[in-house]
Amino acid sequence: MVTRCIYVSKENDNAKKLKTITEELRDLHNSVMKRVKMYEDQQKLKRLEKVQVWLRQSDAAIKEAEEMLMMYMPSSASNGSNVMMSSSHKIDKKISKMLKEVQEIKSRGTFDVVVENSGVGGGGSMMISTVDRDDQTVGLEAVSGLVWRCLTVDNTGIIGLYGVEGVGKTTVLTQVNNRLLQHKSNGFDFVIWVFVSKNLNLEKIQDTIREKIGFLDRSWTNKTEEEKAGKIFEILSKKRFALFLDDVWEKVDLVKAGVPPPDGQNRSKIVFTTCSDEVCREMGTQTKIKMEKLSWERAWDLFKKNAGEETVKSHPDIAKVAQEVAAKCDGLPLALVTIGRAMASKKTPQEWRDALYILSNSPPNFSGPILLTSNILCLVLLHFKFLYKVFLTNISFNRVIVLKLLDRN
Repeated sequence: MVTRCIYVSKENDNAKKLKTITEELRDLHNSVMKRVKMYEDQQKLKRLEKVQVWLRQSDAAIKEAEEMLMMYMPSSASNGSNVMMSSSHKIDKKISKMLKEVQEIKSRGTFDVVVENSGVGGGGSMMISTVDRDDQTVGLEAVSGLVWRCLTVDNTGIIGLYGVEGVGKTTVLTQVNNRLLQHKSNGFDFVIWVFVSKNLNLEKIQDTIREKIGFLDRSWTNKTEEEKAGKIFEILSKKRFALFLDDVWEKVDLVKAGVPPPDGQNRSKIVFTTCSDEVCREMGTQTKIKMEKLSWERAWDLFKKNAGEETVKSHPDIAKVAQEVAAKCDGLPLALVTIGRAMASKKTPQEWRDALYILSNSPPNFSGPILLTSNILCLVLLHFKFLYKVFLTNISFNRVIVLKLLDRN
């Protein structure tokens, strides 16, 4: 009787665990699929084969687990026959096996990159896409050109781009990455993009590099951090590589990760973006490039381009208030594009005055995106798709200002 109770208890426990983990896998599957569909529909990119395989495996596992849970009916604890105990034990083994399978598939469902440009090949590289790139690169051409020149000379191996959030560091890095990939005879064996983010995870960086250099040995997951570093070093030390690290918040110990230091012999390059001048020093940067805010003339041109000349000139009062709204964006391309697009359909002076009121009552010297509620918020969110990286990787901006449009009637 005691043995039977133990089996029933274990069945119920594993069944609950399976139900929970299956729901989590379904949510993860839907999240990954949403990302993939967004890039495919909006940017005409192609989903990675490994992502497609994972989506197929996760979908099949979800269906199988749900069917098993529907069929699972715990036997009455009052029946203590050996036959029922044997049946109970078999059920538990099946559920346990399914539980492990679902957990394993879920553990493989974190992807930094889910799509690639179908026209790019070689070296595990991919195009990093931006939406309306020309709109975002106003005033950034000189910086992009400077970084490009650094890639072509031998006396600089580590290049650091630094400046406040929203100033265009990632846009410049994206431009250089894509330009490098478009030049098939660029001289690099590997072009590697790694999104680092605030919560530094060295092993995650190693996993991303491993995928880009094509090391697909299944034993990888069982290797220690040091063993992974050794394998990465073994491969990269024999090749010329360009490593792009986006959104670095603290020193990344690249030697510990297995990345060979760039030198005159290997002629490899490391380029990273950060908000901190201190991080540039800690990373041993040989060329440090500070990204400044846009001048008023360039900022105003960028704002008008996104808000629309027709909208800005639709009413004399709007033209005046529009300049004040643009000035509140503080020369940051990210804010100018976001707010400009949000105001594109606003045709009355009062709507523009409402926007100016909100911006005037926000904390000074903001950086990063501004989220406005009510009608303006909806418009901002519609045009926020070019910031997909932020939302899909759970990055926390230094300041994300959520403001409420006050009812002033």
